[in-house]
Amino acid sequence: MPPTHPFYVDWTFWAVIVALLAVLLSQLPPVHILLRPKRLEVEVHSRLQVTHQVGNPNVGLYVNIANTGGRELRVRRVQVDVSRDGKYLGALPAQNYFETPSSQSSVLFVPFSLKPGEHWGHAVNFLSFFDRQTEKLYRQNQSALDADIRRKLDARPKGDEQIVVAEQSLVAPFTALFDRLFIWEPGEYVFALSVNADPGSASYTKKYRFTLYESDTLALRKNAEDYQYGGGISYNVPRHVGVFVPLAEHVG
Repeated sequence: MPPTHPFYVDWTFWAVIVALLAVLLSQLPPVHILLRPKRLEVEVHSRLQVTHQVGNPNVGLYVNIANTGGRELRVRRVQVDVSRDGKYLGALPAQNYFETPSSQSSVLFVPFSLKPGEHWGHAVNFLSFFDRQTEKLYRQNQSALDADIRRKLDARPKGDEQIVVAEQSLVAPFTALFDRLFIWEPGEYVFALSVNADPGSASYTKKYRFTLYESDTLALRKNAEDYQYGGGISYNVPRHVGVFVPLAEHVG
């Protein structure tokens, strides 16, 4: 009987192992990719849109989020935290975004995944929705305001195109809501942008700053003048787009 040798001195065995290892490695990304840290890089546009919906603060900003790491990441939440002159005003989460620069309507923001090298860039709207009770009252008051305006429009003589004004008692709930929610007073603002991701080590936060002047606040407050006509409540008014202000990196 010929002598037997351990399998590990059999070069045929190792040739098979090397071949299998080559096939396995061909299905995996390069080692230098695997060893790269889990990382997000975020860029924003240099101008910020500041506006409101019956006082409820809104911010519009173009945000580009890129996965520059070696593993797939999932972006769970994007939000901004706003402060004025050192006083914290609140958090505004991303609620919707425009899919393309030419989109006329926005789509709902939902969590999304990014593979290595992929990016997500869109114009994003940041705001807090009304709570349930406020939303209910808003819709009731809107319905009453619309009915009053429609009744007055229908009562106009034929050929009369004069604008009609709602009863002050029906406008009052909206001006009161505006007074309660409006935050865009003149001052120096700090704007903290946070991107929360899985895994958490990939999450990102960076602070920016912008300034609102008295003229900016006045322009935003003028929106309330249209509530008596239903503007900004029942239909959009072009000048209610808000003000666009320079955004700079905050140091300190």
